[in-house]
Order: sequence, then structure tokens, then C-alpha cells
Amino acid sequence: MSSEPTGGSQDDEVSSEDSGHPWHIWGQSTPTLIEGGAVSVDTDDLDALAAGLTSAAGSLDDARVLVANAVTEVEMAPPPPLPPASPLEPRSLFNPQGTWDDVNGQCVPAPDPAIRPSFPTSGFGTSIQVYPFGLDLEKSAALHSLDVLSTGPGSLQDVADTLRSIASDVTACSQAHTLAEGGAAPGPGLMGPVDIRAFDGGLVYQALGSGVVAAVSGPTGLAALATTPGSPLYTKLAESEGGQAVAEALHLLLADPATAQWVKDDAVRIVLLTLWLQKAGTGREAATIQDYLKQVSERLDPWVTQHLPGQVPVGTQTVDTSSLTPMQRVTTYLGMNATALGAGLYGRQTGITVTPVGGSGSTVLPPATKDPLGLGSPVQAGMTGKGEDSRSPGSISEAIAHCQEVQSSKSSLGQDYEEAGVISIQRIEHADGRTSWVVYVPGTTDWTVGDGEPQDLLTNLEGVGGTPTVMESAVVTAMRQAGIRSGDEVALYGHSQGGITVSNIAADPAIQDRYNITTVLTAGAPTAGADIPDDVHALHVENTGDAVPGLDAAPTPTGPHRQVAMIDTHQMGMGGYPHASGVYAQATEGLEERAPELTDWSTSFSRATGAGEQGTTTTEYTFAIRRDTDSSGVYQDGAGYRGRAPTSAPSYERPTPPPSSQPSGGRWSGSGPGGGTGDG
Repeated sequence: MSSEPTGGSQDDEVSSEDSGHPWHIWGQSTPTLIEGGAVSVDTDDLDALAAGLTSAAGSLDDARVLVANAVTEVEMAPPPPLPPASPLEPRSLFNPQGTWDDVNGQCVPAPDPAIRPSFPTSGFGTSIQVYPFGLDLEKSAALHSLDVLSTGPGSLQDVADTLRSIASDVTACSQAHTLAEGGAAPGPGLMGPVDIRAFDGGLVYQALGSGVVAAVSGPTGLAALATTPGSPLYTKLAESEGGQAVAEALHLLLADPATAQWVKDDAVRIVLLTLWLQKAGTGREAATIQDYLKQVSERLDPWVTQHLPGQVPVGTQTVDTSSLTPMQRVTTYLGMNATALGAGLYGRQTGITVTPVGGSGSTVLPPATKDPLGLGSPVQAGMTGKGEDSRSPGSISEAIAHCQEVQSSKSSLGQDYEEAGVISIQRIEHADGRTSWVVYVPGTTDWTVGDGEPQDLLTNLEGVGGTPTVMESAVVTAMRQAGIRSGDEVALYGHSQGGITVSNIAADPAIQDRYNITTVLTAGAPTAGADIPDDVHALHVENTGDAVPGLDAAPTPTGPHRQVAMIDTHQMGMGGYPHASGVYAQATEGLEERAPELTDWSTSFSRATGAGEQGTTTTEYTFAIRRDTDSSGVYQDGAGYRGRAPTSAPSYERPTPPPSSQPSGGRWSGSGPGGGTGDG
């Protein structure tokens, strides 16, 4: 953990706000705070140390007061009387005190040279040194010694200031560790009362520009503006693919006459927040959004709960809806509405297709809600397509950068994969005969709800709400096709939506029974709701300027084997929005060396990747994933509209939970943090 830096070279120094103690900044490395892990700090001892140092500094201050009193007494003391003259102690104008020193065998006067005055003589133009009678040389020496003791280098004041500076640093360290132990989340009232009208204006300005701010500052609701043709907000949304997707996602909910206007407005705010993420640039957006979403979800929860079934699917489990958090219930409800909307726009979901790139066949699964995580469908092991020689990651930064390359590879796969998601799996053969695996899952690439591209807004909503997603089913199916055995060590990495996916997979009891997932790494993902087992080493990298990890309205939980690495790239000169994979890859370069608290996690990760080993070989397999739909019943009008037939009555189907004799808490902890909205 480093100090509160502003960047700079190794020689740069920044003064602490609380003291004059210099703080050194190490090169251009990203400031990082590690939360959780097996390394713990007794902050009581730190606080006691800081108090002891401060007390010692106070004692030295008391000593300086005594020194000052002594100086006053010495200055007021009269000079000692001159002793009677004696043949043994001759006095003269040059030796008024009658004291002598032995210098090289000669007896010479010994006054203090520091107080030896010189007076010019007349006549020869030279000077002679004279000493007035009664001058107390010992008194002058005492005053000089007391002054050196009180101030200056090595003095009582210097040592006291140093002790106070060290105490300030120890206190700051204690506070940082206290925050890392779970107090880092914005507390109640951190933002104060939220002025909704002002918030709407600022939100729309940040998300869509200044052209529509005036329109939303009045009494007209956000939802009405978003769905009224000709309104500034409606026009602005229609100008971009992402905006059109937002309008599509909201259309069904907003058209439902049973939905209260305030509910519609809050739903629009949540979606606008996802657009704001693309422009957020400081850590305050993340804190504001996390706290605001918590308020919104709690306000929406009573209404949403009335519109949800008593039980919902969460991964391979069926749980009581009451066991979810308010944010999970809200996103579950939005996901159900988005599923119905997607069915009207693109057709009813009929299944999932997982195709090995370079292979000759595919695996077709039922919809995720009918076969959670695809475990009930047969697959052909070894159907991996053409494997490519590869290099497994040797660090956090390399894993993040490689996943970005996987996501970019889709553009080179041809037209057949335009509407598809892409993941990859690396098989590592070790010299000792072991086989291990690394699974890469990129983030969102599409903001629609239910078309063929599964890495979309619908998957975000379902994933953070707990509903089994196309991506979760497809990733597990690809793992089965790759031939991962129950004893093989598996490391999972995901960015953004991919982080939600891999966390949910690692947290599911049925996956825990089937696979030996030892390590999880995520970057820029809201993963607070996933109850990852204690025997899995999990590391979540979050950027303080990236609002996406806070979209679950709760801090990510930590523990002995679950850690959060909070990085701050505000002043590091990194281009691009802080949510981008490239920013995370650059910011985490050398993180393992800077943060020894990650030693246990790094050891687990290296065992799976083979980092630092000799004689390993790595083969990589890429899989394309598509959501299958039946568009035969999709409505089309003469003006080119394609989607659900217009109606004023609420009409949507909800996913049917798989049968279960006993409700289970599944991978989501009802008493823990909640889910969140989608991410990029």
C-alpha cells in the first residue's frame, strides 16, 4: 500500500497534509490498496504505537520547556567573583579569568575563541584581541549547549517533530487498513439528501449532452421524455445504437399502465447511469452511483417484489425471492422484462449454440433458464476445434491483456460470427504430468436485449440478478467440451460482464462439485453478490474511477482468500476511460511485486498457469457463442418497425424456475451485498 500520491519520479517528495514528513513516491506505479487476504494487521497495535510516539514527542516538548527555564536562570545568574590573584594563576589583560591550557607543552591563555572580540588600534592599522574583565566564559558555553539541545539538527525539537511525523504515518496506515477491512463503502448520509431534479439534469448532461438538460429540469418525467417521439431525450437516444437499445429495453416496462410513473423514472435513471459510465473520469462517480443505486433499489424494492414470483432461479438452484437483496430483486425484474422485450423484438429464445472455432460441429443447448449452466445436456468431450500454440499468462496484467486480445479476435472470424460472443480456454501441460486450465471471458460487446449476441445488456441484468445466463451456460459447456477433468486445476478470468460470469460460475454449488476451480481473477466487474467458496483464491481488481464495480450498490466482500485490489489511475497519465481492459492491464503491471499481500493468490494462479515453470506447453481453444431465437412471430409493420405488436396491456412471460424440493441460498448470499446493472 502506498501513500496518497500524485505521481512522479522516484526522487519526488510530497508532504503529508498532517505533518512536514516527506513521503516518497515510487516511479509511475499505480497507487494500490489491497483489501482482504491472509495478511492481517492489528490496527489496535498500530494505534497504540502512534499514541506512544505522540506521547514521547510530548515528553520531549516538556523537556524543551525545562531547557527554556534553565536558559532563563543561566542568563539571570550573576558572573562569579574573581578569585584573589595568585602567583600560580597570573592574570592579565589577555587572560582575565586566569585559566590556561597546555598547548604543545606551552602554557597559553584559554578563553572561548567564539567570543574573542577584536578592536582596531591606531597607528599601525592592525588589530589586537582584548578580553574585558569579568566575562563568564562558562556561562556562555552553557547557553550555547542549551540552545543546541533545544533546536536544530538532532535536537529535542527535531526528534519530537520526527516522532510526530512517524505517528501521523502510522495513524494513516491504521486508517487505511481499517477501510480495507470493510469500511471503505460510502456510509449512510455520505452524499446527503439527493436533489432528484438536480441529479436528473446532471445525469442527462453527463450521459447524453447539454442539449436535453433543460427539458428534464422541469416537471416532465424522464420516462415520458424517453418514450415521447420528438422530445430531446427521445431524439438523442435514437441517434446512437446504444441509445436505441436503451429505448428498446425500457419500452415494455414504460408502456405498462400498471407501472407507477416514479418507478418508470427510476428505471430510466438506472439505464442512464450505464451511459454515464462511458464518460466518468474520477472516483467520485463510482461512490455516487453506488450510493444512489442503493437508494433507488431500496425505493423500488417493495413495488418490484409484488411483481416477482415467490421463487426464482439462481444458477443451478431455486431460491426464495425474499433471500435476494433489493438490488438483486430489481435487476431480476428488469431482466425478466428485458427477456420478454427481446422475444418481441428478435424472437423467442430457443437455445444456445457453442461452436469451437476451426471445428466441424457445435453443441446446441436448451435456453439457460430450462437447463441452468448447461449441465443437463450431453456434450462431446474433445470437441475443441483447432487449437493454437499459445503462452499462458505470467501475471495479472498479462491475463487482462490476453483476454482483450480474445475479444478482439472475433473480428477476424468471419461473417458467421458477427452475432456471437467469443471466449477462450488454455490447456497447460506441465513437466510433472499435471494438466491445468485458464478460462477467459471478455465483457459486454452489445447493448441490445436478447438478439443473437449473448454478451449484451440482457446478460448483464440476468447475471447480476442471479438468473442463469447464456454466457454462463456456454462457458461451462465449453469447459466440458475441452475435456477438463474433476481434479484439474482451473483458473477463471473475466473483465466486466465476464467477471460477473466467472464469479457466478465459481460460486455455483453444482460447479464446485464438478470442477476444481482454484483461482478467480476479475477486472472492473460488479461481483459483490457471488458467494465464492473460501477455498477459491479470488482477486477482484477495481479502479476507483470506474463506476462499473459499484453497480451492485455494495462493496465486494473480502476474506482470507478473497481480495480486492483498489487501483487509482486518475493521475497516472493513462488514456481512455478507466473501465477499459487496456487501462486495467497497464495499471496492474508489476502489481504482484508491489503488493506482497497477494502472495497466496499469486501462488495459486501460477500453479494453474505454469508461470515460472520450465517445460510447460500451452494450447488455446476459442469458442463462439450464439443465442438462438425464433423470429417467425416477430411483428413488422409497413413503416419498417420490427418488434412486439403495440398494446396497452402488460404482456410478458417470465422464466420458469427449475423444479426444486427445497429452496436453497445458492451462490448468492441474501444477507450480503446486492447485484447491479449492466456494464461495458
